[in-house]
Amino acid sequence: MRIVCPGCAAAYEVPANRLTRRRAVRCARCGGEWVAVQEMEETPPPPEPAVIGAKPQTEPHAALPAITAMDRLAAPRHGQARSAVLVAAWVLTFGVLGGAAGAVLTWREAVVHAWPPSARILGGPGHLLANGTPASGATARE
Repeated sequence: MRIVCPGCAAAYEVPANRLTRRRAVRCARCGGEWVAVQEMEETPPPPEPAVIGAKPQTEPHAALPAITAMDRLAAPRHGQARSAVLVAAWVLTFGVLGGAAGAVLTWREAVVHAWPPSARILGGPGHLLANGTPASGATARE
């Protein structure tokens, strides 16, 4: 059975016994996925006889050209929704980082007590913690 990728028009020969109903296949060229439909081996019904004086019926989508993969790539993307999500993600990121920095500065003493090397950043030499010990971790000289 011959199947064709709707995205890039790559054609593949696949044994009919390998295709089951509603089985998704992936194109090796473009990576697109679609459901390969087995064509019925029955003959299509014969066309209805034409009525004299009747207008020929045309399908509305028949006049439109098919959209190829290159046309889809060249078309502008819907950037409004995507940019709003991106801005929200950046705002959330900076909010979390700002909150973390504020928490470290607010509870500086607890952070230095839990992790003494942070005293080099959070409290330079000469800064005293609430209990009177230097923030640098050195002992106080009298």
